[in-house]
Parts: sequence; C-alpha cells; structure tokens
Amino acid sequence: SSSLVNAAKVVAVATTALCEAADALVSGKGSSERLVAAAKQVSTGTAKLLIACKLHKDAESPSMKRLQNAGNAVKHASEKLVATALEFGGHEDDSSVSISDRLVKGMAQELEAAEAIARQERELEMAKRALQKIRESKFKRTATTMMAVNAFKKKT
Repeated sequence: SSSLVNAAKVVAVATTALCEAADALVSGKGSSERLVAAAKQVSTGTAKLLIACKLHKDAESPSMKRLQNAGNAVKHASEKLVATALEFGGHEDDSSVSISDRLVKGMAQELEAAEAIARQERELEMAKRALQKIRESKFKRTATTMMAVNAFKKKT
C-alpha cells in the first residue's frame, strides 16, 4: 500500500507543478517548456499509479477498468496540453533581430549568436546529465522497493 501512496503523491506533486507552470505561462512569467515537462510528469506519474493499483487489485475488475479509463483520459489530456503548448510556445518572433550591413558589426553579431548557441548547448547538456542522474536514482529506489515487496510477498 505504500507504493500506492507514493505513486499518488507523485501524481499530486506533478499536478501541482502543472498548475503552477500553466499559471506562470498565462501570466507571462513561465515557459511552454516547463509546462510541457510538467504535463509529461503528470502523464508518467499517472501511468505509474495505475501500475501500482494493478499490483494491489484484480486487473480485470470493473473498478480497475474504470481507473484505467480515467488514466487514459489523463494521458490524452496531457498529450493535448503538450501539443497546444508546443504549438503556441514555438513561435518566436525573429523580426526583432536587426542585421548590420557593416563588416565588423556583422561579425560581432554572428559571434554573439554563436556564443549564445554554445552557452545554451552547454546548459542543455548539463540539464540532460542532471535529469539522467535523477532518473537513475529513482530507478535504484524503485528497484530496491520492488525487491522488498517481492521478498515480503514470498514470506506471506
């Protein structure tokens, strides 16, 4: 039952993050990327909650089927939210970039743009490594918990 509680807590935290990301985006203080990430967390957390429920209940029971339908609805709503956020968040206005006709100024602009790209690529790689470490840690905790659950089940 602790796996059910933990899975439900994950969904609750992810849903809170989704609401906060949506509020920030609407108020102009957030990003569509954060909203997308939060929506994906809700979808993933819901899937894990359903798996935890299936371990504790009859997977073919009417209540489990209704729960699965609700989970599918959450998944589809999250996918739709992600698609909408990407559609509206992906339209950046390039008209604000003024390109200089002067050789030195133009070279400086190109260098600044290349620098910005390199900085963002480095930040992206750092974020990817951090996410990988988080996922590895969660995997290890989940594996340890599942081993404990299986050992408990064998004893009973």
